Amino acid sequence: MSGPRGSSDDVGHVYVDARVFARRRTVARFLVDTGATYTIVPPSLAREVGAAELPVKFRVSLADGSKRRLKACTMGIELCRRTAPMTTLLLPGGEPLLGAETLEALGLRVNPSKRVLEPARAQAVLLVSVRLQARNAGGGRGRRDRGPARSPRAL
Repeated sequence: MSGPRGSSDDVGHVYVDARVFARRRTVARFLVDTGATYTIVPPSLAREVGAAELPVKFRVSLADGSKRRLKACTMGIELCRRTAPMTTLLLPGGEPLLGAETLEALGLRVNPSKRVLEPARAQAVLLVSVRLQARNAGGGRGRRDRGPARSPRAL
């Protein structure tokens, strides 16, 4: 799997190798496309990793201006030592395309002069609010006896 430096198979294009996973894992080569909202993979790649298709099709506009109704699925991606979930559209015959939503989730951006992926910020963190219930029955201590309340924390 390549690191943040993509290859330049075609002039002006950046390709990266990323590990994708659902029930199984594989490495796939993606064309990085910051103009695409979603990541696109062929249905065969989704089947290979065992990603379940969503039960509906979504109307999307492709770069050539055509409108299509495509199925979608979710899977995980690991790239540049970062991991995130991603929504992928399933385009029969399409080449894997890494879209802006996935780059954002990974906290990565394209450096166009060096043609590499680099951190745009720290990877997204999930804030979780913890709500503790007082154990008043059976001799449990109440809220006042447990010290300060816990606040939301980043994982």
